[in-house]
Amino acid sequence: MMKANIKLTDKDLITYLAARGFEIVDTYKEASKDRSIVLFKNSKELDRAILDYANKRGDINIADYLATEKRVKNLFYANKMR
Repeated sequence: MMKANIKLTDKDLITYLAARGFEIVDTYKEASKDRSIVLFKNSKELDRAILDYANKRGDINIADYLATEKRVKNLFYANKMR
């Protein structure tokens, strides 16, 4: 059975997925490790995108990636301030 959401902590992977159009479902701070957890809705498409990222197969517009990276950094900062 597939989990409803997948938890990620890697900023670059999160940025890549968000720039590819995958919606961030939720985010929170894991206090015990002082890091942000980002949740994406789990799907076969998400699994394929993660493999594309790992295998350097996915094409992405650099301007979209950089704009998304800024938003993800802001999200992490907001979690840190909680």
